[in-house]
This record gives sequence, structure tokens and C-alpha cells, in this order.
Amino acid sequence: MRFMSLFINWYLLFAALNLTVQIVVLLLLIYGVSLKMKKQFLRHARVMTTAVAAHLTMVFSFMIPSFVLALVPVFVIPHVYGLPSIVSLIHTPLGLAALSLGLWLVLSWRFRGLNTCPSRKKYMVAELTIWSLSLAYGIILFSLLYWTALMG
Repeated sequence: MRFMSLFINWYLLFAALNLTVQIVVLLLLIYGVSLKMKKQFLRHARVMTTAVAAHLTMVFSFMIPSFVLALVPVFVIPHVYGLPSIVSLIHTPLGLAALSLGLWLVLSWRFRGLNTCPSRKKYMVAELTIWSLSLAYGIILFSLLYWTALMG
């Protein structure tokens, strides 16, 4: 019965879909790192490009609309010191930083070639760290907003 409530609550459905895609993106990032360690740099670049494209699609399809239409008016403005507000105000800049850095890395590879990648290793490590923190805060936010709906 709880599973069916997922399909009745559209907000929960879209949030669960987004979270699922973000976990797939995490798996792509891990796979991309393993390709880099095997020195398969072109495959690494393509996997990372796919991960950034999937993440970008979810940001514009789900995250920005839900932030603007639901989180800000319902949680952030009326309850700025509430836990969902605080978590979302940490998650958002982390997510924007991760997205910006990921786009920069992918575009610099695309337009400058793979030979520039070794000089960007520290940025790639920072990207993975920031993205992982953003995902962790996103999971916390999902739990805060939807735990009661999931547990019935």
C-alpha cells in the first residue's frame, strides 16, 4: 500500500525519480573514476560527460522548479531557521558549485582535448567531493520532506 502512495503523490514520485537518477549519476562517477585509474581516459571523459548531462537534466527538470515553487515559499521564507530550510540552503550552493565545476571540466575537455586533463586533477577531486556532499544533503532533504509519506 505504501508503494501505491508513491504514485498518488506526484511530488513524492518526482522527488524519488530525481533521487534515483542522482544515485545512478553517483554510480557513473564511480565508474568514471575506475576508468581513469585504468588509464582509459576517453571512456572516462565520455562517462563523466554522461553523468554531468544527466545531472544537468534533473537540475533543470526537477530541482530548480521544486526549489522555486515549493521549498522557498513553503519552508525557507516562513521558517528560515527550520531544519528543511537550513539543509536546502546548504544543499543548493553545494549543488550549484558541483554543477558549475562539472560543466567547466566537461566543456574544457570537449574544447581543449584530453591533454589538459592531468592539470585539472585537483579540480576533479574537488568536484567529486562537492558533488558527494551535495548528494548527501539532498538525501537528507528528501528524508526530511518525504519520510512520513514513505512510512505511511
